[in-house]
Amino acid sequence: MSLRLLSGKTILHNIINLRQLVFEVTDDCNLRCYYCGFGDLYCDYVTRESRYLTLKDVLPLFDYLVNLWANNYSEAACPQVTIGFYGGEPLLNMPFIRDTVDYVKRLNINRSFSFSLTTNAVLLDKHMQFLVDNDVKLLISIDGDKNSNG
Repeated sequence: MSLRLLSGKTILHNIINLRQLVFEVTDDCNLRCYYCGFGDLYCDYVTRESRYLTLKDVLPLFDYLVNLWANNYSEAACPQVTIGFYGGEPLLNMPFIRDTVDYVKRLNINRSFSFSLTTNAVLLDKHMQFLVDNDVKLLISIDGDKNSNG
């Protein structure tokens, strides 16, 4: 297998034509299943510290992207970017999700945005209206019963 070095031009091209941006909204989870990819069964398990992302944390990234998008042409006539939220359980950090969706929808940039969220669905009833109003696509992880969760 040969290695291929990426040039700065290639990296910049891929950022300008970014199709998906995913945020780990929190490392906290309301289920803490032992078999989870973030659980104790994995040898490279990293202790979860219940961190919560804020819009302030990601504004420098958005500033960078918006500047690139405003000053460079995309390959697509109407570039589509999906903003994804996952965790832990992202619905535990709804302030970040709400703030990010509101911020992105206010951007005056030649991009079309959509939103997706990976959830265990336990908290959906509390946030359903916001998710529906903003056409957030859901990926629901089906987790086991109490015995399966340890």
